[in-house]
Amino acid sequence: MSTTENQQATIENNQSLETENNNNNNDETCKKRTLEETENKNKNFVNKKLRKEQKKKETKENKKQKTLNNQENKKENVDKKDEQEEATTDPNDYDEKKVIFKGKFKSWKKHSRLFATDEVVKGLLVCCDSMREANSIGEMLPLLNIFADKYFPKEEKEEEMKTEKVNSYYGTNEQKQEGTTDVEPSELKKRKRFELINSGCGGIYFISIPIENVDPIDFMNCIFVDIYKRQMVKKNLSTDFIDNDIIKNFPESTKKMLENANQSIFIADKVLNRVIFTSKVLPILRTFRASEVDMYPIMREVIKENFKNAQGKTFAIELRSRNNSSLEKNKVIKDIAEMVDPSIKVDLSNPDLVIVIEIIKSSVVTSVIPQYKKLFKLNLREVIKCELDRKPSQSKQQLKDEKKQQLIKKQEQYLKEKEEKEKEKEKDQQQKQEEEEGNLKTETDKNNENK
Repeated sequence: MSTTENQQATIENNQSLETENNNNNNDETCKKRTLEETENKNKNFVNKKLRKEQKKKETKENKKQKTLNNQENKKENVDKKDEQEEATTDPNDYDEKKVIFKGKFKSWKKHSRLFATDEVVKGLLVCCDSMREANSIGEMLPLLNIFADKYFPKEEKEEEMKTEKVNSYYGTNEQKQEGTTDVEPSELKKRKRFELINSGCGGIYFISIPIENVDPIDFMNCIFVDIYKRQMVKKNLSTDFIDNDIIKNFPESTKKMLENANQSIFIADKVLNRVIFTSKVLPILRTFRASEVDMYPIMREVIKENFKNAQGKTFAIELRSRNNSSLEKNKVIKDIAEMVDPSIKVDLSNPDLVIVIEIIKSSVVTSVIPQYKKLFKLNLREVIKCELDRKPSQSKQQLKDEKKQQLIKKQEQYLKEKEEKEKEKEKDQQQKQEEEEGNLKTETDKNNENK
C-alpha cells in the first residue's frame, strides 16, 4: 500500500506543478499582450499628433503663400496705377476727395536728416494737436501746394513741370557718372516741392523745401498776408493797416514775391476751412545738432545775414526745448543776445525781428522772422478765424485796458438806463395819483349835487 500511495502522491505533485506552469505561462502571455496593446495605442496617439501638426504647418504655409501672392498682386496693381497717374498728373497736386492720410505717413524721412547732413535743410516747422499729425498733414499739403502755384517763381515752376531721370534707382554707376540711363519715359519721375521729416517729438513735424531759390520766410509771410486780407475783405473792412503797417516793414524779397504772384489762381474757402488741427507754422532757415559746438557758429552766420540792415529796429528771442536737457535755456539766450549788435535794442512786447530757436530731441532749428507778433505769431487758426475786433500788433496790457474800458462803458449805460426807467415809473405814478384825485373830486361833487 505504501508504494501505491507514493505513486499517487507523485502524480498529484506533477499535476500541481503542471498547472502552476500553465498559469505562469498564461500570466506572461497576458502581460505581453497588454504591453503590446499599450505600445500600439501610444504609437497611434503619437502618429495622430504628428499628422495634426503637419496639417497645421501645411495650412499655415499655404496661407502665407496666399497672402504673399495677394500682396505682390496688390503692389503690382498699385505700381501700375502710380505709373499711369505720374504720366498724366502732377504729384504736387492734391485732390481733397482722394487724399486721406490715415495713421503714420509712410514717406517720413528720419530725424537725423535735420542735423546729420552737409546740406542746408530749410522748410517749415508745423505744430499741431497731439496724436493728430496725419490729419494735419492732410490739411497742410493741399494748402501749401495751392499757394506755391501762386507765389513760387516762374523759373522753378517750369523746372518742376519738366521730368528728371532717376539714376539712383535705374542706372548703373557708369551711367550715373555720365548722366545717361536706358529708362523709358514712363519711368521718369517728377521733383517734389515738399518733403516730410520726422521731428522726433509728438505734435510736431517738419516740411522741408528742397527748392533753392525759395525762402521759407518770404513764402509764409505771403501766405499769412493773403489770408489776413481775405478775412478783412469778407467783413467789408479796409486793408490799409496791412499795407501800411505790415507789408512796409517786410524785406524786399517778400515784397518781390508779393508783386510777382500769379493772381489768376483761385483759392477756394474749403482749403482754409479744413484747417482744424494745425496751429503754428514756423519758417526755418537752418538746422543743426543740439550742441554748443555746432550751435554758436551757425547762429552767428544767421544773425549776420538777417541783421545787416536792422539799425534802429528792435528784436526778441523765443526759445523752446522739447525732449532735450543738454542745453540750458537762460545760458543760450544770453549767449545769442550778445551776438547781436548792441545798437539794436530789445523789445519783448512788439519787436521788429524775432529770433526763434526750437530745440527738439537731438536737433535745433532756427530762423529770424520779421513782424512775428503782427501776423498772429504765425498761427494759422487765429489768422483764419481772424478776430477782427482787435489789431494783431496790440499787446496783452492794451487788450486788458480796452476790455476794462468797455466794461466801464457798459456799466455806465446800464446805470443810465436804470435812472431813466425809474424816472418813467415816477412819472407814471404821479399821473395815476392825479387821475385818482380827479376821479375822487368828480364823485364828491356828484354826491353833493344829489344831496
